[in-house]
Amino acid sequence: MPKKSLGLGLVVGGGIIVALFLMFILITPAADAQAMTPMWLGIIWGGLAMCWGLFRLIVGPSSLDHPHGGTDAGS
Repeated sequence: MPKKSLGLGLVVGGGIIVALFLMFILITPAADAQAMTPMWLGIIWGGLAMCWGLFRLIVGPSSLDHPHGGTDAGS
């Protein structure tokens, strides 16, 4: 069975989200839109997803990971 790359999707997906939101902030012509816009929240969420994915890549599988999805915390 091939080794799962836990977290790779989070790193890639978070990077795409960060890039898209950052592009939108930097390309949109508006006065002080770069400083005071709620679009920074998208960059923060994307960055958090990337950090979580990187953590999962480094640490590996958790004891809560269930082979069929979900968690086995309750069983």
